[in-house]
Amino acid sequence: MPPRKKPNISSSSTSSSKKPNPQPSKYGIQHFFDRQTIHNSQKQQTNNATSQVSSVPLSPLEKPNSSEAPSLQNTIPDNSLSEVSPEMSKSMSLKRFKFSPGMFIKQSQDDGVNEVTWKISPVNERLQAVSKHMPKLIKALADSSRTNMSSICSSSEEKTSLDKGDKVEELLVSPTPNASAKAPLSKSKLRLKKLNSDRVVDFNGNPTTLSNSGMAGGRNPFRTPPSLSCRLDKLAKDVDHNKPSEQPFLRQHKKALLELLDQVEDAIGVDSDTICDKATHSFKSQVGIANDLPVRVNHTVERTKSHIPKDIGVFSNYNYLVLEVSEKLQPADSSAAKCPYKVLRLLNEQTGEERAVNLWDEWSYSVISPGDTVNVIGQFDEGGNCDIDHDNNFLIVHPDILVSGTRVAGSFSCPRRAVLDERLKSNEYSIAALCGTLLHQIFQAGLTSNNPTINFLECYTEVVLQKNIESLFACGVNEKDVHKTLIDGIPKIYNWIMLFRNMEEREDPNVDFGCVNGMKKVGISEVIDIEEMAWAPKYGLKGIVDASVRVMVQSRKDKPEEKIMPVEFKTGKSTNSQSSVEHNAQVILYTLLMSERYQKTIDSGLLYYLQTDHTQGIMVQRSDLVGLIIRRNELASDILKALLLQQLPPVLQSPSMCRGCRHLNVCSIFHKAHSGGVESKGLGDVFDSHTSHLTSSHSKFLCHWDHLIDLEAKGIEYLKKEVWRSYNLRTRNAGGLSSIVIDASQGIPYSKSHEDNRFVYRFVPQDSSCPAIISDGDPSSASLKTDLDLTLRSGDHVILSNESSHQTIARGVISDISQNHISVSFSKLLRIPGMSSTAHDLLQQVWRIDKDEAVTSFAIMRFNLVQLFLQNDQSAHLRRMIVDLEAPRFDSGSIVSQDPAISYVWSEKSLNDDQRRAILKILTAKDYALILGMPGTGKTSTMVHAVKALLIRGTSILLTAYTNSAVDNLLIKLKAQGIDFVRVGRHEAVNEEVRGHCLSETNVQSVEDIKIRLEQAKVVAVTCLGISSPLLANKRFDVCIMDEAGQTTLPVSLGPLRFASTFVLVGDHYQLPPLVQSTEARENGMGMSLFCRLSEAHPQAISALQSQYRMCQGIMELSNALIYGDRLRCGSIEIANAKLEFSGLNCCFPWLEDKDYKKKTDSTPQSYDQ
Repeated sequence: MPPRKKPNISSSSTSSSKKPNPQPSKYGIQHFFDRQTIHNSQKQQTNNATSQVSSVPLSPLEKPNSSEAPSLQNTIPDNSLSEVSPEMSKSMSLKRFKFSPGMFIKQSQDDGVNEVTWKISPVNERLQAVSKHMPKLIKALADSSRTNMSSICSSSEEKTSLDKGDKVEELLVSPTPNASAKAPLSKSKLRLKKLNSDRVVDFNGNPTTLSNSGMAGGRNPFRTPPSLSCRLDKLAKDVDHNKPSEQPFLRQHKKALLELLDQVEDAIGVDSDTICDKATHSFKSQVGIANDLPVRVNHTVERTKSHIPKDIGVFSNYNYLVLEVSEKLQPADSSAAKCPYKVLRLLNEQTGEERAVNLWDEWSYSVISPGDTVNVIGQFDEGGNCDIDHDNNFLIVHPDILVSGTRVAGSFSCPRRAVLDERLKSNEYSIAALCGTLLHQIFQAGLTSNNPTINFLECYTEVVLQKNIESLFACGVNEKDVHKTLIDGIPKIYNWIMLFRNMEEREDPNVDFGCVNGMKKVGISEVIDIEEMAWAPKYGLKGIVDASVRVMVQSRKDKPEEKIMPVEFKTGKSTNSQSSVEHNAQVILYTLLMSERYQKTIDSGLLYYLQTDHTQGIMVQRSDLVGLIIRRNELASDILKALLLQQLPPVLQSPSMCRGCRHLNVCSIFHKAHSGGVESKGLGDVFDSHTSHLTSSHSKFLCHWDHLIDLEAKGIEYLKKEVWRSYNLRTRNAGGLSSIVIDASQGIPYSKSHEDNRFVYRFVPQDSSCPAIISDGDPSSASLKTDLDLTLRSGDHVILSNESSHQTIARGVISDISQNHISVSFSKLLRIPGMSSTAHDLLQQVWRIDKDEAVTSFAIMRFNLVQLFLQNDQSAHLRRMIVDLEAPRFDSGSIVSQDPAISYVWSEKSLNDDQRRAILKILTAKDYALILGMPGTGKTSTMVHAVKALLIRGTSILLTAYTNSAVDNLLIKLKAQGIDFVRVGRHEAVNEEVRGHCLSETNVQSVEDIKIRLEQAKVVAVTCLGISSPLLANKRFDVCIMDEAGQTTLPVSLGPLRFASTFVLVGDHYQLPPLVQSTEARENGMGMSLFCRLSEAHPQAISALQSQYRMCQGIMELSNALIYGDRLRCGSIEIANAKLEFSGLNCCFPWLEDKDYKKKTDSTPQSYDQ
């Protein structure tokens, strides 16, 4: 009897309408809990529908009326209304609530008034919706907060503190008011100030004098929007920020809301309609939003107030939550035109203090919304105010989003391409890009060599080619062709190194730093590092610097000066094109990163073009930095908007650029899917040729799963933010390991791995008495490995940081993790920036290891998903099977006598009938087959025999699973059967028993050797996420067999299926579902595996393994009753009656030794069912 299907019950009609795909059927205990959850949810909805609450917010500045909130007086202790001190605020949970467009209030005056304000509204239907999930006390608090808000919206002229709550998970960008909505400020006194556009920043936001930029003609190409330096005067403000608050109950209100919001962390959320409905991605007009809100809009001008002590005037080291954004115009004046500026009201969530920031000049165009996170780089005055303008200070929007300098520089030409680069991980390989990478490595080797020669560089070319042999194979080129290209570039590389090393032997300057700074002599005195990883959460930037060098710089007039500079190496030629501008931008951003890393001002860099043998000096100018940081802020907002709303920047509308873009296919598909077939934006037939095959159901499927991936990715984004937060806020729950030191027991701090030429460092807890170090015989002790089991595993990519300096030092891979140590391999020796890095120095440092969440599966998942909709035969076939759910085909005309594979199946005596039928299902499948492997039914053995049968036919096979352990377990059994295979994967993650089948362990010396080895082995094994390996770039298989298919999400499953014409999914969706961390993603369908989707659509494609050899009859009956509907059966009489016999029992379970318990049992020896 098959399992009974559960009726498709939804908690609400809205949520059910958003699920295009049916959810997997559930049975047994899980079914019971699901039904109970649905029942409770329906009951809560019924109760909530009968209660109507007033939507008019009241002031927090009035005491709650006893008649309006009687339960509040009875339940809240007296001390709950005491003032919240900064110390108390620090001890509170650092969590924010989720924002939605309904939580924004626009406040403005009547026509002709000077201000438009967007602010967070803590009082709306959201709090009332939350109250249904909480006890009466919480509901009383919510109602009380409304009572206390009335005077703010009716008559207050002083802006007061708003609430803070849970971590912002939904950051929505509000629209910028139209110019017509902006009006002059009426309550400010004026004075004029001269602007200086030629000033250099000292990287703390303070300007210093600098004469020129490295850009031709002194023109700044990075001003976005155009600089306002042509305006000679700007506003100086006399707003009184120091007047003490006249609202005595402000702090009491804040504490009540903080306590409320901390308790309802996960209950407050954005309605799924806001995210899923593509029609709502464009926000309403501001007037519309204000009118739709259930609040009274205040029509009086308010002056920004900062509630911090007067004696505080410190440099900002915190991230701030934006509470309010006011857009204003300076008053009309005969000497200056009206210019807009913005006032931000900010909340320091660590201290509870509020501050104000005024954005002038270019900064006034920044798109900032209530709920955003910002970092202010500059000084606040005694009143808690900071001015950010063309000459002073910086504002970093969404600083937790670390954007690479390369992305920022490339986004000037096309922001959409930069966002797609961030969201997708492509496995395309280019010969030009590979040659550039190889020349980089040769250049870096020459720099770091004490005595480089032409012969040394030519010999190192062979080393470089061998190290990148797999990439050469992926590009389809041989070593000889690439070797010639590398040899041609070596003389120029050698001459450049010699020119910059031997400064004393030259009299003439060798680097042009621009028309103002002129020519200078530059000599390299030390190569500090190569491929230096520089991450600066302060600026929201990251990058990999080609070379960090210490140089001596001398002009004809000045004395020599020692500096640290980044060197950027380009294999192309210098031009005045857009690419040259991007290269300049990269160098400028690298100086910013290195200034933060070395804690000193780095104001210049070198840019070397190999093809033209030209070196350009880049002198950093503040106006350039302003434009680049504003562009970085815009790109971070675009990345966040794509994550939260699936909104990409608009199409470039440049046919010449778009035709040669690497993302043309993907860009066109997303444009068609999200725009519903809007015109091709000037691309003509190019757009139609890439999207004409897509139907509305295809677009719906793509948008739905793209949204689900982003929902799951948001949870990981939160973990990434924790890594960049101050160390005193980090916890072990953030997925890291702190307070560890390098193991000094072996004398030297590292060991050399000869297999992959990496350096392995062994870390142990800092305190030898730490409970993380346990003895093997004490199972009650805490375990380092147990602590990290859910976050850090062998083979994981990690980030190593210095706990004392809070600097990110290096990326590595965990090579080993045990109960009392963790070993990490790095590509080079560890070095601490700005200080010596001897073995003794490294041993004295305290370290921290965090999982590198940047190396995640989401970019691969999005890439897999969009590949499903390309216009080619393989993608079309998969679309028909997976999206359109066409019925799979099977060959019913096979004759046993003519097919040796089928003859083998029938003759194999170790197989039972279920296993034979499953293998025959695989052999006859033309599209796909599903193998339902119930527990203990010999699923792995069946797969081994299926592989053997397919090999009899000469079929090429791709074996895959989500985890390395599942892949290796299958390979170990294949190895026992004498079957040859190739294992693709990282050395650290592969089981030792099959590690010898990795190409890195074999004698592969050339591209031809790789071709021969892959042709010899008909079986290749790899994990689902390892499918992007260069070894598989041009490889195709006849059949793909995926184990653990019931536990693998659909987007992950799509990757391996692209490499085969037929696929086999093996799993059991009645057991563990895919691991999905986001509740919202899981409820909307992310928890449905491809195995489950296809099995419910086409049950005839399933071949079930029902004879189990793991459980006795009694235990099996429980599984049948709860889950399998009596389909599971014992494989033999011996299995059904199996029992475990115990005599002389000696174990650590006291209840088994209890005498009173023994008296109640049968005579010895005791028997227990298996």
